[in-house]
Amino acid sequence: MQHSIGNFFPSKRTRATGGGGGGGGEDVQWGGVGATWIGKWGAPKPAARLAAFDLDATLICVKGRSRFPRDSDDWRLFHPSVPLMLRRLHQQGYRIVVLSNQNGLRPGKNSVGLSKGAKEFRLKIAKVARVLDVPFTIVVATEKDYMRKPSPGMWHLAELDNGGIAVDRSASFFVGDAAGRPDGWKPGEAADFSDSDLAFALNVGVPFYTPDELFTDEAGAEPEPLALPKPRQWDIARFAPAKLPADPDAHARLLDAIREHVGQAKEAGRGLLVVLVGPPACGKSTFARTHLEPLGAERVNMDELKTRNKCVDAVRSALAAGRCAVVDNTSPDAAARSPFVALAGECGAARIAVVFEHASRDLALHNNNFRAQLAQARYLSAPELSGAAGLAGVPDAVGRVPEVAYHGFYKRLELPTAAEGFDAVLQHAFVPAFDSADDERLWNQFL
Repeated sequence: MQHSIGNFFPSKRTRATGGGGGGGGEDVQWGGVGATWIGKWGAPKPAARLAAFDLDATLICVKGRSRFPRDSDDWRLFHPSVPLMLRRLHQQGYRIVVLSNQNGLRPGKNSVGLSKGAKEFRLKIAKVARVLDVPFTIVVATEKDYMRKPSPGMWHLAELDNGGIAVDRSASFFVGDAAGRPDGWKPGEAADFSDSDLAFALNVGVPFYTPDELFTDEAGAEPEPLALPKPRQWDIARFAPAKLPADPDAHARLLDAIREHVGQAKEAGRGLLVVLVGPPACGKSTFARTHLEPLGAERVNMDELKTRNKCVDAVRSALAAGRCAVVDNTSPDAAARSPFVALAGECGAARIAVVFEHASRDLALHNNNFRAQLAQARYLSAPELSGAAGLAGVPDAVGRVPEVAYHGFYKRLELPTAAEGFDAVLQHAFVPAFDSADDERLWNQFL
């Protein structure tokens, strides 16, 4: 599904009560692409340099100790210098952009129109706009897709909505509080809840600051022109796919071993049971279709057959006829595997397990995100896109496997052994393969 957004900014407006600011009016004009909102206040103009900011705990904070705001009035400026700094950046030719992840703003399943939380959020932005009093664009990611930080989709949207002017990323910057700083990074301060803002800036390739570095009493008193501090060199602790060790021959060794077991079973006139073990969306089905079915194996999958009994019947039929059956489920523990292992024993079939990469839950979650976000990432990374025509064609994200499915797999994980009845336990190392160099670059991003 593609989203047609007309002139991109329809007449939906959010108005704050009270007098207007000098940025060009009180109204925030809202449009968007799919589940991502884009609001504009004060008629922001295109520019070659973007001054981009997170919203919460960067430009504003809740008034009290609550983690989340109670209503549209529960906020205060992060620092008194925030409006002045943004206005000075605007005067120096930067385009001000706010990039914010938000949860709980999507309407209910059967609801029509904005939710109560969404209305409160938009009203709050209108009130914040009056205080900032500077033209800005705000991009709000309301779903877990390529637009949500640390994925860089929101930056791509801001660049596309820039009047055809190319953005100089080396001269732009991003400010956010989620930098992965440890407990006590400043006396009395707790550890950052995440490092997603830092990872986002690294994905985009722009200088990164925390709000504490940029919004200070000293910076607010600096003479014109405003001099930005020198960006720090940041270390990041999150999973970095580009740093995974490579073993390009691992698949060839595994396939040689499987072919040997298939050949031995055929020579002995007996069936062969292959049980795949691995987290959701780790490539089990692709492996079975690509490499095992051509060897004569029959793939048995719970998602397709729907019940355990149908899976058992399909395996029994193959093994009783002396063929190879592949159980293509997550099979995390002995209890999940035992009906098939016992059946293979009854049929006199050989039994092997193939264990997919399981040591890194982070890798499994990364691959899940990559698969779901790839269509959007490919589209937004295409250099020929420009303006509203490009924005109008942004595809939907593919559905992600819920994280609870991964947590359930790892909670139950019990690796197969010979004591369980397997003749061999083979390891399927993760060796990424890509359709293009661009896909490889996208996979190496923080997601």
